[in-house]
Amino acid sequence: MPATADRVAQTVAANRIGTATEKFFHADSYGYRPGRGAHDALAAARRRCWEFDWVAGSGIRAFFDSVPHDLVVRAVEGLQLPPWVLLYVTRWLAAPVVMPDGGARPRDRGTPQGSAVTPPTQKAISALR
Repeated sequence: MPATADRVAQTVAANRIGTATEKFFHADSYGYRPGRGAHDALAAARRRCWEFDWVAGSGIRAFFDSVPHDLVVRAVEGLQLPPWVLLYVTRWLAAPVVMPDGGARPRDRGTPQGSAVTPPTQKAISALR
């Protein structure tokens, strides 16, 4: 779990990344975007159920648990953000996983849990239940 100072830095980095990536999102993308949420997605679905008689859905199971770090780093590099953003993202991705017994395990894929820069994964959501 990140410390308070880490959360502040992560929030600043997430805001920079979010501002740079907002233009790439489809108008019907609702997840993890400012000013949009589940209720907005439900309202759009409700409107469309009267217009269309079909549904398409997709999802990538455990994506944030298994995303390769090199792909995340390349994507952030392509955004042409200040160098400190890439430095922090690289460090956060490489942060070891602390096990219940106190030991640390290196991470080679996936995103850290409980971070302001990553959406909650299914494992994190399940742990809260």
